[in-house]
Amino acid sequence: MFTLRALPPVGGACVAGNALIDTYHGGLRRHWPRLQTALAELLCAMGRGGWSDSERRILSDAVRREGLSMADRKGLHRLLNPGAFPAESCALRNKALFARRVRDFALPAAQSWFPKEEPLAQWLEDQADIIAKPSFQSKGRGVERFIRDGSHWPDSANLIARLEKIVRSGGVVQQCVATHPDIALLSPGALPTLRVMTCIDEEGRVEPCDRALRLSVGGPRPVDNFNAGNLVAAIEGDGRISRVWQASMWGGVDRVELHPTTGATLIGQQLPELDAAIALAVAAHEHFRDGFTVIGWDIGLSDAGPVLIEGNWNPGSDILQLVNGRGLAAGRLGALYRHHLTHLSATQWRAARAVERDRRRA
Repeated sequence: MFTLRALPPVGGACVAGNALIDTYHGGLRRHWPRLQTALAELLCAMGRGGWSDSERRILSDAVRREGLSMADRKGLHRLLNPGAFPAESCALRNKALFARRVRDFALPAAQSWFPKEEPLAQWLEDQADIIAKPSFQSKGRGVERFIRDGSHWPDSANLIARLEKIVRSGGVVQQCVATHPDIALLSPGALPTLRVMTCIDEEGRVEPCDRALRLSVGGPRPVDNFNAGNLVAAIEGDGRISRVWQASMWGGVDRVELHPTTGATLIGQQLPELDAAIALAVAAHEHFRDGFTVIGWDIGLSDAGPVLIEGNWNPGSDILQLVNGRGLAAGRLGALYRHHLTHLSATQWRAARAVERDRRRA
């Protein structure tokens, strides 16, 4: 895999025309040699930068004028989050490493199996419902759920071999956490998660910025990711759901007010323990701040309170801009992005490349 940084030609049709993208692209142009700039402009001409067709379907022209596209975000985040590479030593990418760090920091999270501490068969004796997640994946890819059949696990020998292979590859096997009963009908197929964006502010403090709620519509996949056909919701300051969208089969979005599977009313529903969920994201960033300026946290809203699911070094920008109704550059998070970009050293800018390999190992 590679990180691509595409640059529009000066004065060309690809120019974004917003403060965040101008700061990002301008920094690259000022510090890159001509060869890198030419390669980045070629990438733009090939359509590797700017807005995708799917983003154009879900985000208005006004939002995109001040927005950050998914094509541009990775190169930008790699500048702000240099701790993301190599992947195997990055706790926000290596799920097994993340689980160990979370336990060491005593942050509330789902119980995980740690192979050096007990045999998997012994750990499974105390479990009835588990989730397996492969490492170095995003958007819920490869996540599987296994449910105990009475007193026995179905085909336990093959299950153990399968789970051990996932963990050997850097994945994690965890207890499946139950949804908070107040919102169980809003996410029947998976634990709902609150995406909380945190960023280091101008004074070096961790600041919570944007947030969005993800809900499952149900079905065979135990995930709440929006691109899997699930729901995303805007949350007001008092913790109530104000607007909800579902990814449509045509690649756009549909506004909904009732849950498409359970029929539960979505608008006006109160989220449990919103302040505690945001506080958990801030506390987590304090522990993972070395090498990470901005992190997108997924906080599970469980029956035991907020739990830490994962942190994302390259959090998606599409659903945040959708629920906020504005581009990233127009909000507080965009201002913090610009602040940190303007404080990067010339060496950091020059070390970036138009095409940069995503190293897994050192």
